Amino acid sequence: MQSIMEQEEDDGYVEYIPVKKRRLMEAQKILQRKGKSSALEDDSERSKLEEAKPSLLVKASQLKRDLPEITPTEQIVQQEKEMIEHLSDRKTLMSVRELAKEITYTEPLVTGWKPPLPIRRMSSKQCDLIRKQWHILVDGDEVPPPIKNFKDMRFPEPVLKKLKEKGIVQPTPIQVQGLPVILSGRDMIGIAFTGSGKTLVFVLPLIMVALQEEMMMPIVPGDGVP
Repeated sequence: MQSIMEQEEDDGYVEYIPVKKRRLMEAQKILQRKGKSSALEDDSERSKLEEAKPSLLVKASQLKRDLPEITPTEQIVQQEKEMIEHLSDRKTLMSVRELAKEITYTEPLVTGWKPPLPIRRMSSKQCDLIRKQWHILVDGDEVPPPIKNFKDMRFPEPVLKKLKEKGIVQPTPIQVQGLPVILSGRDMIGIAFTGSGKTLVFVLPLIMVALQEEMMMPIVPGDGVP
């Protein structure tokens, strides 16, 4: 029997495949060819899209070329302007008590501080010119005039002397505008970069308040002793 089968194979025997099975095999071959063709087309389309679509690096370079060149100072001014615009909702800065009782402050605190007469007489145009020179942006009603030196801010001589010992002889932009605002008893939101002198803007007025209270109610022996 084995020799008969080997002989049939040698004679070119072909196994019979039913018509239904042959059709199924042909259909599978067609589907495979279509799948390969579709995959090639997809790869081709993807390559074309990648070639047509610039990378993020290319986009960034193009954007940088299209934008006008601005100085670092102008960048700082623009960033500060954007930060001020984001503070339009003042309710987020109010305390729970103020919100609950709908407390609104319309008058500044009475501090007794006033800048020298020439500064008080400066026009709005003069104030705006100083702010422009110092790259200061302000937003508010009746903003106090900027003051370009500590002496005209009327700090006591010991305070001026200590500032000078620390190498602080010229106020920074946030101090030029911020100190007159707080010394006037006004609320203020000051925005400036690290190292710009923000801390001194609220420390110096606190010292002034403490000195004023000491003059009104001098410390006598025994105060503070239980």
